[in-house]
Amino acid sequence: MAKAKEIVPLNQDDKKLLVEIGRAMTPFEEDISRKWDDLFVKARNGLKESDRAVKDFREAVHLFLTSLSDGDFDAYFKRIDEKGADFAKTKEQYENLILSFHLYEEASFPYLQKSFTGRLHQVLNTLDLLYHNVIAILARSYFRELEREREKFINILAHDLKNPLMGVIGFSKVLMEKGVPEEKRDDYLKRIYNSGKRMNSLIDNALTYGRLKSERRGILNIKEVDTAEAAKEAAAFLLPEAEKVGLSILINGRSEKDWKYLDPVKVNGDGDLILRAVGNYISNAVKYAGSRIEVSLQEREEDVLISVKDDGPGIPTDHIDLVFGDYYMVPGGKPGTGLGLPSVRMIAELHNGKAWVESEGGKGSTFYLRLPKKQGT
Repeated sequence: MAKAKEIVPLNQDDKKLLVEIGRAMTPFEEDISRKWDDLFVKARNGLKESDRAVKDFREAVHLFLTSLSDGDFDAYFKRIDEKGADFAKTKEQYENLILSFHLYEEASFPYLQKSFTGRLHQVLNTLDLLYHNVIAILARSYFRELEREREKFINILAHDLKNPLMGVIGFSKVLMEKGVPEEKRDDYLKRIYNSGKRMNSLIDNALTYGRLKSERRGILNIKEVDTAEAAKEAAAFLLPEAEKVGLSILINGRSEKDWKYLDPVKVNGDGDLILRAVGNYISNAVKYAGSRIEVSLQEREEDVLISVKDDGPGIPTDHIDLVFGDYYMVPGGKPGTGLGLPSVRMIAELHNGKAWVESEGGKGSTFYLRLPKKQGT
């Protein structure tokens, strides 16, 4: 099948034959669906039942198997346009959808061959025309959504970089003036330095988020990781900011002077990404905690459970299920890119783990990251 960019109108003969194909295939849809599913898992070697790609593909199967036997092509193409983008939010998901149409031909071929003896060539050509249009619609939806996300991403990042940048410009301007007392100079330099660190953190978050949006397991550098070391490194980086507002950070009940005595808590995973996830959780806690942050690392039989608890205001019940969404920020919350928690969610998914939060208004929040000890190869 050629990859088309333009939608080709279906003539009446095409539509009539597609309705006939839809009616002929309706009794076999369950069999075709199972075969289709098997072919996808085989094509994406290494996928398991729990993998997100399999789940997304199965949802797409149900969408695209919807029969055309009623002849309502406008409604069918509209549904593809509206729902297709939901199943193609990443490059991998988009490629899986395109793959799905190639696999559908293979899965349905025996049934088409049996039902349309003598007309199989005509049937396949007409189906290719249908797939051509569907892929064109999917491509249009996918790239339209990419453009929207790009614009949103740039606007949010520019907005968040503006405040620390204004601090750098403003304090630099003061330092350029004559007669600034020495103690003031040190304070202004420190503010410039902190603003630079804030900008660097925002850019790192943005780059990590962009990398994770590909959602390809191939980006993982799997090795043995001591999550206690990751927690210490992440907390140490944020400790000056925490102490500035009177916060203490405990790791498995130990304060900073005793972190060197922490027992290792090991897991197989990508050390850089795990450090980023734990750092995002602690950074988020620093924003909201009242007096203390408690990091817990728990080794269990099959996995490691990491949690970061704060004693802040908590998350309203109707927002708990939304905070891991891309760009989402709780109304009235502290400023940020809305990329930190989505990055943790994606890191968890790449490791076949899970990220979630438990919270109660006025009683703080606990953010969890579950990582299986072993990763598939």
